[in-house]
Amino acid sequence: MLRKGLTLGAILGGVLLAGCSGGGAAPEPPSSAPVEPPAPPSSSRTAPAKQLQVADACGVLTPEQQQAIGVNEPPRARESNGVPGCTFEDGGGNATDGWSAFAAVKQGETLQQFTERMANEQPATVAGYPAVQIASGNRNCIVSVDVSDQGSVFVNGISRNEAVNGCDVMKKVAEAVVQNLPNA
Repeated sequence: MLRKGLTLGAILGGVLLAGCSGGGAAPEPPSSAPVEPPAPPSSSRTAPAKQLQVADACGVLTPEQQQAIGVNEPPRARESNGVPGCTFEDGGGNATDGWSAFAAVKQGETLQQFTERMANEQPATVAGYPAVQIASGNRNCIVSVDVSDQGSVFVNGISRNEAVNGCDVMKKVAEAVVQNLPNA
C-alpha cells in the first residue's frame, strides 16, 4: 500500500508540474540595468564653435561695425537679469525712431536650453549659425544664436519705429557679435 501511495503521489506531482508549465516560454526577469534618460538634443551647428570669454562687454562690436549698423550713441556696459552685456543704440532716446539692443555672450545657457524655457521661438540663421528669434509684435525681439556647447550669443531689443522690424535689427547686431568671437 505504501508503494501504491508513493506511485500515485509521483503521478499527481508530475501532472501538477506539467499543468503549471503551460508549455510557453518563461517570462524574462526584469532587467536590473539602469534606464538612461534620452540624450539632450544635439546642436545642428556646422560652423566652428566660438570662444565665449569676453574681456569687454561692449567690445563685442568694433567701432566700424557699430557705425555700419547705425549705432550713434556711446555703448553702455550693463547687466540684464544678471547677465553682463552692452546696450547699443541708434536714435539715442528718441521716442519714435531708431532702436536699442542689449547684446551679451551668455556662458552657461546654450540655444537648446534657451528654447526649453521660452515659447513661440522661430528658427533663424545668423552668420551661418542656427538661431531662434522671438518677436513680440513687429518691434520687440529676442535672438539667441548657437555658437558653443557651453553658451550662446543673446540679443534683446526694440525698434522704436513701427516700420522697422525689430528682429531684422537684432539679427544684424547678433551677426556682428558672432563675427567677432574667435573660434574655439
